[in-house]
Amino acid sequence: MPKGARWALVVLDRENGRERLAWGNSLATPLVPGSVAKLVTTGAVLDAVEKGEIAPEAFVGAGTGRGKRGKAFAGAGLRLDRYLRQMNVHSVNRMAEHLFQRLGEERFGPPVTPVKGARAIALYLAGFDLPAGGLTVVDGSGLSRQNRVTARVMAGYLEQVSRRPWFPRFLATLPRAGVEGTVRDLGYVNRRFRIKSGRLDDAFSLAGFASDRDGREVVFVFLVNFPGKATDRRHSRGYLLRLLAEGDVHFSK
Repeated sequence: MPKGARWALVVLDRENGRERLAWGNSLATPLVPGSVAKLVTTGAVLDAVEKGEIAPEAFVGAGTGRGKRGKAFAGAGLRLDRYLRQMNVHSVNRMAEHLFQRLGEERFGPPVTPVKGARAIALYLAGFDLPAGGLTVVDGSGLSRQNRVTARVMAGYLEQVSRRPWFPRFLATLPRAGVEGTVRDLGYVNRRFRIKSGRLDDAFSLAGFASDRDGREVVFVFLVNFPGKATDRRHSRGYLLRLLAEGDVHFSK
């Protein structure tokens, strides 16, 4: 860990929602999640489409931007599922912000404002059984340091997402560990792991869906914030994924 880091790791059993592991010095502290916030944007879009509240065509046709490796991506002409996958696999911030703004505009009418997008996200999150104040999202991409979440609340969100009818579509948007996109060079390859990474100058994160050595499905969230500027050593998160897949992750007491 970087010196002075605040961090938390939470692992839940997907079958029953039981906490298997809670570890870190900031389990109760809302931390900056970085691009892991895109998991909230993705869910809000799919939920609105699944319920017939917003047509999928409302979200596509814009959002040109660049991924974390500098490659340019264009959203025009993409179907929604492919749009979401491109956004998450390559963590294209502009595509995420486009979806965030469209959510707000569709819910509350023009003109587009960040406040309306945040209100639309808050309305979506109100449909989950989550503790008040544990998850605040003010943009669609995770670039803002005003985004805050505790690892436990984010893990609870993902566990509840896994029981929504649109979950297979949600899962398919996430990159496979060590195979593609922003998680290609994590230092561990497991095609069964669907995960989202996040990185800012003073934060890094990893969250998603994995399976343990017995084949049992789990949800995990790993958040790290630190003072000043530092970077994660890629192998540390590879070690985390290997721990989940091959280690002995006990149930918390």
